Amino acid sequence: MCSQLPVVLALAAMFLQAPSWTQAKKVVMFPPPVKSYILYHSNIGQALMDLGHDVWICLPDHLVETGFLQHHAIKRIVYGTGLGDIEGKLFQSTQMFDKFWAGEENSFRNLFPLINYFKSFSIEVLSETEFVQSVKNINPDLFILDAFMFTRNLLVLPYKLDLSFALIGTLHDMNLARVPYSPAAEPHVTQKVTNRMTFFQRVESTFIALFSITFHIFTDDDVVTRFAPEKPYKPLSDIALQAEIFISDTDHILDYPQPVLPNTKLIGGSSVSESKPLTGDYFNFFNSSVNGVVVVTFGSTDMDVPTHIMNKMVAAFDKLDLNVVWKANLTSPRPDKIMISKWLPQNDLLGHPKTKVFVSHCGKNGQYEALHHTVPILCLPIFGDQFHNAERISVKGFGLESDLRKITSEEFADLIKEVAYNPKYKTNIQKASALFKELCKEPMKEAAYWFDHVMKYGGGYMRSSGQEMPMYQFLLLDVIAFFIGVISLLALLTATVVIFCYRCLRNRKIKAD
Repeated sequence: MCSQLPVVLALAAMFLQAPSWTQAKKVVMFPPPVKSYILYHSNIGQALMDLGHDVWICLPDHLVETGFLQHHAIKRIVYGTGLGDIEGKLFQSTQMFDKFWAGEENSFRNLFPLINYFKSFSIEVLSETEFVQSVKNINPDLFILDAFMFTRNLLVLPYKLDLSFALIGTLHDMNLARVPYSPAAEPHVTQKVTNRMTFFQRVESTFIALFSITFHIFTDDDVVTRFAPEKPYKPLSDIALQAEIFISDTDHILDYPQPVLPNTKLIGGSSVSESKPLTGDYFNFFNSSVNGVVVVTFGSTDMDVPTHIMNKMVAAFDKLDLNVVWKANLTSPRPDKIMISKWLPQNDLLGHPKTKVFVSHCGKNGQYEALHHTVPILCLPIFGDQFHNAERISVKGFGLESDLRKITSEEFADLIKEVAYNPKYKTNIQKASALFKELCKEPMKEAAYWFDHVMKYGGGYMRSSGQEMPMYQFLLLDVIAFFIGVISLLALLTATVVIFCYRCLRNRKIKAD
């Protein structure tokens, strides 16, 4: 019996360490209907399943039909049967790409077509009684919403269904989480500036912060009364503060250092993973690329690039001694030098030792994959936060940025050569990558850990009192009003005394005369 004791203890330990199905929780995740967001949500969903939880992900019918989601074990909740290709219609209706190629500069007013489109999308989803009932029937222990600013109307859903919820986003939204911060040190994502701002940049940053606090342009004022009439009215900004935890898919290495509260966790890039060996045509192409490879992609979006831009890119690639793997919808003019495909295994390509440069629109997922695999970046931003992201890459010395519309093919080729052969970019991103791997380890597992944690213990103990008070108290408006009142009263009393004394002295002088 004694000889069997170690075996018994080992089996007991394995049993205790294994996921307990009796403690399995139900988790529903709702990413925006954009492929890049669905990708990182599904990665975290898989990590939650590895912890023993049951996971559902809300997907538009169009993407379910195309089989986009690769994590087959994650269950689907389908919505938007009549909405078609939501992401494709977004770019078509807002004409974002067309405006960019036509030379329009990125500005704040470019947001409003996006805002209106996603407001309509949110209303359509919230009006789908069958979808809402499906979520209600599951009765999840945690409802995970994306903090994506354009889909914040969806915050009414966990409020309506009395669900514990958490928020995850690609940026650390300090206004949403009500973090005390200084606009002088924390640039807004719409600004193409660093965290070392000039005076007028600080003025702009302060204006944006005050505007964001005062005007909630991304949400509808009546969404709570319309879709949760049975519940007491709450602004969506107040509902957001009831999140058990805020997960921000960023960090202090790729981004600038930022203040956080205990219930905000910065996890770094949840899309990163170790690369898998290349196979098939990719293996053969890389194997034949003696001098190295440039990976060129503008993300998961199917974007039509004008012919003259395509020709300029091809001409630039011809000037390189490096081969090119390019995500594009065209036929390669030189398949031996330029490999073109409608889809690329981006993470695996960036992880290959022959990859020298990543030419990118500078989306969040690609940046982190390049950081993880130590590949310098040539940033060619197109819309949204990509300009802010490109500025960071350039400032931190991880690569360069440029405007694809304005550079010539010669300049484009020279930029790629500079990033590929100037050792400072590789050295800088290697140092940052080592730090990232030391501190962030496995971001998707880190996110899953914290979601699991708040399902066990709740997130109330991490919530700041500033997240529980009215905005006027948080901004000290009542205290400022009190000080103004006291100062005004003292000024009034002082003026009254001075006037009284003056009159007394004048009366004495009159009597003396």
